[in-house]
Amino acid sequence: MRTAFFRLARADLLARPGQTALTAVAIFAAATALVVTLALRAGLDDPFADAMAETRGAHMAVYGELSDADVARLAALPGVVASDVRSRRNDQARLGGTTVEVGLETLPATNAPVDRPHVTEGRRPAAPGELLVERSFARETGLHVGDRFALGTVVGLAVTTEQATYPRWDPGLVWAPAVDAPGRRVGVRLQDPEATDAFAAAARRALPGTRLAFTDWHGVRDTITDQTRTNAIVIGINTLLALFAVGFTVATVISGRVLAQRREIGMLKAVGFTPRGVVALLVGEYLAIGLVAALLGLIAGAAIAPLLLEPMANVLATPTPSALRPLPLLLALVLVLAAVALFTAIPALRAGRVNTVDALALGRAGGSGHASRAARLAAALRLPTVARLGVKDAFTSRSRATLTIAALTFMVVTLVAALSVEATFHRVIDDPALRAKPWDVRVEAPQALAAVQDDADVAAATTVAGLQVTGPRGELEARVLGDGFQAFSYAVPDGRMFAKPGEAIAGRGLYDALGLDVGDRLTVQVSGRPVTLTLVGRHVEPDNDGEVLIFPAASLPEPVEAAAVIANFTPGSDQAAAARRIEGATGAQAELPEEEVRGERADIRPILFGSSLLLVAVGLVNLLATLLLVTRERARDFAIFKAVGLTPRGVLGVVNAGGAALGAIAIVVGIPLGLLIFRGVMTGMNPSEGTDVIGTPGPFALALCVPFVLAVTALASFVPGRTAARTSTATVLRAE
Repeated sequence: MRTAFFRLARADLLARPGQTALTAVAIFAAATALVVTLALRAGLDDPFADAMAETRGAHMAVYGELSDADVARLAALPGVVASDVRSRRNDQARLGGTTVEVGLETLPATNAPVDRPHVTEGRRPAAPGELLVERSFARETGLHVGDRFALGTVVGLAVTTEQATYPRWDPGLVWAPAVDAPGRRVGVRLQDPEATDAFAAAARRALPGTRLAFTDWHGVRDTITDQTRTNAIVIGINTLLALFAVGFTVATVISGRVLAQRREIGMLKAVGFTPRGVVALLVGEYLAIGLVAALLGLIAGAAIAPLLLEPMANVLATPTPSALRPLPLLLALVLVLAAVALFTAIPALRAGRVNTVDALALGRAGGSGHASRAARLAAALRLPTVARLGVKDAFTSRSRATLTIAALTFMVVTLVAALSVEATFHRVIDDPALRAKPWDVRVEAPQALAAVQDDADVAAATTVAGLQVTGPRGELEARVLGDGFQAFSYAVPDGRMFAKPGEAIAGRGLYDALGLDVGDRLTVQVSGRPVTLTLVGRHVEPDNDGEVLIFPAASLPEPVEAAAVIANFTPGSDQAAAARRIEGATGAQAELPEEEVRGERADIRPILFGSSLLLVAVGLVNLLATLLLVTRERARDFAIFKAVGLTPRGVLGVVNAGGAALGAIAIVVGIPLGLLIFRGVMTGMNPSEGTDVIGTPGPFALALCVPFVLAVTALASFVPGRTAARTSTATVLRAE
């Protein structure tokens, strides 16, 4: 019996090599897209945790002029399970015409127990004068492997969790084989990673009178997570859509081909096969195709994935994950084969239950003898005869047409999501207040206020400082603006911007965490002294889950040290040129929020376009498979049409019209669905910003989906259309 099964499956596959090859191509495309998708998803689960594990990141770092005995005391504190010490000093370096501060550290050993930088490009320094540069610092300052500057030659780039990405955290990190400096950095890993406050207190008790500075891993994590949350959500949306598209593709191609084999199933039943035997035969047949195609797809996916994983790692500030992880590859193979088996068994079981005589009689026509609703609609619209025939043929199998439309719809949804991402970035670029940065330039030099105000293109300038305040439920992050804050209006969708000392605005997360509403009063402790503020508005806040409080510095009983100077330029000024002048006048780096957002957009574009291109390819294969099956099933009808005068061009038009009908429905459904899905997922996954930052593509941008999808359908229709047009009428009718 097994031999008969094998021979029948082999004969069926070889009898239609074109259909077999197309099925294999569809499974190959699905497996490739699935591998890339799972690789991206694996990097999204907890990117900071992956970076911490890869670099053996410290839970707490202590900085100061420490002796060997001091280092030993810190390493011996309760709860410390590993430690590492390195020399460190801060230097000034001239990069890109600007003087920047550099944190130069001794390069740790490759097996260092704590904080070993993960090299992402180039190599580790091995000789004096060679440098390893932290990746975000290199990207911001334009450094590449091989470049030389005052401190030495860059031989490699690396990621670390010592601090968050530059310039949000500074100075920029650089490692050298040997650094002579009085300052030292001690990184420790704790048995309980949450016990950082207890460790800091113990360190101060162990080294009384020593000036110490601390970096807590929680602060690094929160900053990196806040910076990358939106990008991670965007990538997550795309990968989720890709998973759905892959499932629909496998379902459409396999189910459609099985349903097209009604006559063969009838013949198998006529010679004694039970419905269970028919299902077993077809499942085994398609699993054989699926196994070969899926293995090839795994290889292709593993080769393509790094092209998207590298830019994703740049966006998420993490080491580039490997595309050859066994678990995602094995999961992809299992999912593809399970989908093949499922979507073979269901239609095969349905077809196997059809009466043998009916199955033989249905033959290749397979379908209802009544015109579909789409065909009736085409007739009611008085479309040309060729278009009516195409619509009728496309909906010969309602289930297959539905699956194909669903797959094409997900392709449209992905395109709309990509357009929505572009629109969102455009909106944020045009209005930096949506990033809680309502200024044109920020200078990390609080003493430079007068120099900034003196620039001819500066319309207004003030200072900004960050500080920790104590609220009703613990520590809160706060920002205070100096005199002239009225020129720097945050985006406040609820309530209004503060107008005088004693008023404040806060992010959604703070309102939710403290159970407050706009108009309530909040008392916080600043340096041990109470400050009562009236909450007059909710501002859009992407950082710290929206748990941020902002108010005028004049609200405080004592002045605080400013962290930076912020300024707005006069309309129409050359912001880049003005920033360069300010850098020259102050000797400090000038940060343009607009350029930061443009950089994020440039980083995420390869991921969006790459994953979207994969889905377009999957949709193309899906539609091609559907139309080839339709052409095969309707071969007799096409022959009759040609016999009564339909030209080969007319036959090609019929097939094109069927594909266009499926694509048109996908466009009508996919565009509004894409807008709703993008908005819903962004709101659900990013409640601190929600719909406040979402941009909607304009009508012209959305209209571009129409020619694009129709071009895809025309391309998919070309091969089956030419096949139908070239088929010999006499041969087909004689076979009938």
